Amino acid sequence: MSRIKIIGWTAMAVCVIGYVGMAAFIVLGKMEHLPLTQAMILAGISAVVGEIGLWVGAGCLGLSLFKKRKAMFDRLFRRKATPAPEA
Repeated sequence: MSRIKIIGWTAMAVCVIGYVGMAAFIVLGKMEHLPLTQAMILAGISAVVGEIGLWVGAGCLGLSLFKKRKAMFDRLFRRKATPAPEA
């Protein structure tokens, strides 16, 4: 598995953890185990973590899919793969 895919799947796991944490904090606030204000602040922070994980994961996994499709079209049309520019 490539490094980009590993980053993408890890980010998706962070996304799930963030959204589950958000739901848990809302439930804890509604059940009055936490003050509602504190629960909503923590839920908001968890939602932001989940959203960041979603965007990073989607970007990384989309990029790996794009690279795979580009390689397939290069083979199909018998084009040489362009070398990466050296830094």
